Amino acid sequence: MAGQKPATSFGAAVGAYELGRPGYEPEHAAWLLDGVHGRVLDLAAGSGKLTRAVAGLGFDVVAVDPDEKMLSRVREIPTFVGMAEAIPLPDDSVAAVTVGQAWHWFNPSAAGIEIARVLRPGGRLGLVWNIRDARHPFVAALAEVMGPSPAEAMMDADEVVGVTGFTAFEKRRFESVRLITPEAVEALVTSRSHWLIASPAVRAQVLAGVRELVATHPHSAGRRMFEFPMYTACYRADALV
Repeated sequence: MAGQKPATSFGAAVGAYELGRPGYEPEHAAWLLDGVHGRVLDLAAGSGKLTRAVAGLGFDVVAVDPDEKMLSRVREIPTFVGMAEAIPLPDDSVAAVTVGQAWHWFNPSAAGIEIARVLRPGGRLGLVWNIRDARHPFVAALAEVMGPSPAEAMMDADEVVGVTGFTAFEKRRFESVRLITPEAVEALVTSRSHWLIASPAVRAQVLAGVRELVATHPHSAGRRMFEFPMYTACYRADALV
């Protein structure tokens, strides 16, 4: 996988992505789309975790992602291969655009222009990230073994800034605790771009460290399921008319 771009590396591990990555609660999608009526584009939809949450609220949804392998997990919803900077939809065709766990991969200026193009006047842009809560000792130790996360770096630096042509972002944070298995922890690690584009030696080292941590840490040792604290950061803005 040498030379592969991080943002398009996930399709090689779509099964691990589905198992390891947390989903989005209905209340997360409902807050992003409060007041929206009409079709929703889930941009950089991946395997459809946010897509399913949006569809579950009764919205007509279309999914776009650059990786056809990821989109293969999206069922009963129209899908298109495409980038945030070149969205394969007509002008003024959707009432909202959602982006789950992916805005940090975009060129914000180019993506903002494209999103504004496909949105109807006054349409909604909603961004959301699931983030590990490193205040917990086990989560902090896992972060040391796993390596850096561009999403968490963005959250830590509070670098989600306004997009030209849109109102200022409103922000909402939802705290949660996920019940996770050792297998899901491994899948969380092996579905990350940092691991997917690493050398075989680095992959082996990281995976061995994760297994040792799960087997020996007081929070997880000997348990088939344990708590994994996290939070969900949500942002919403409307296109200027």
